[in-house]
Amino acid sequence: MGKKGIKILLIEDEAAVRELLMDELSSQGYSVVEAANGEEGLKNILSERPDLILCDRAMPGMSGYDLLERIRTTYTEYSKIPFIFLTALTDPRDKAAVEHLNPSAYLEKPVDFNLLEEKIKVL
Repeated sequence: MGKKGIKILLIEDEAAVRELLMDELSSQGYSVVEAANGEEGLKNILSERPDLILCDRAMPGMSGYDLLERIRTTYTEYSKIPFIFLTALTDPRDKAAVEHLNPSAYLEKPVDFNLLEEKIKVL
């Protein structure tokens, strides 16, 4: 499947960061659906069935952690979708706190686009 056939759901509460990531992923040929928070992201997961989810770790309301936990426990039919956390939280204890949810990757902000592209290719 080429890049154009891959649908990525981007969930990020900071508009400037979301726009930057949207532009980068779209310019690489991915189909990108955006959400500004976890609740909106969950609705998009259920309606859009993305191939990959990029999600901010810390957001008001439903956090990325809460969203992944809900997918893993309530919406298990979506639990095979690769889920990449994007985070400004650099404490190793934070990464350890989400390990039991088995995220596909955990990338720190500011996002290294080359590293992100490699992760997407692998997944």
